[in-house]
Amino acid sequence: MTPDEKLAAIASFENGTVAFDDVFNLPPSALTFRPFPDAWTIHEHVVHCLEVDAANFHRYRRAIAQPDTQVLSFDQSWTAALDYHSQDLASSVKLIKMLRNYISAHLRTMVNHDWHSFAYIHSKYGRIDLETAVQGYIDHVKFHRELINRNIDLWNRAEKKMHNPL
Repeated sequence: MTPDEKLAAIASFENGTVAFDDVFNLPPSALTFRPFPDAWTIHEHVVHCLEVDAANFHRYRRAIAQPDTQVLSFDQSWTAALDYHSQDLASSVKLIKMLRNYISAHLRTMVNHDWHSFAYIHSKYGRIDLETAVQGYIDHVKFHRELINRNIDLWNRAEKKMHNPL
């Protein structure tokens, strides 16, 4: 990636700070709506994204400070074990914004470096360089935003069906 391409990626990553702003306009029943037994609620998606951003904060910094060192994975068991619904949604969104702004500011100082030389070894996916990592951080929020949009759509349908059963 060129420095300009890196700056564009950083801007896209930082744009993830607004991905969840609209959830505060939803009624509480939409935030806790579970469209399928194994699906996450909107609240759980947001808190999960915070968990991943917090892990990625550590991962990207390790890639720079200690390239090619191991980082651990975590899985979906965290959602239930940590009771994501007990986590304050507003605080979670604020922390996402803070982490992404902080990471973005630092990454901008790194645009003239070779991002392929900075990498961590993920316990599940192997070597991930900084270029790949940043794109993954962008895609992760997009993926969960799509699932949130799906939940909103299915919640709206369920609400409509409940109020107009015929």
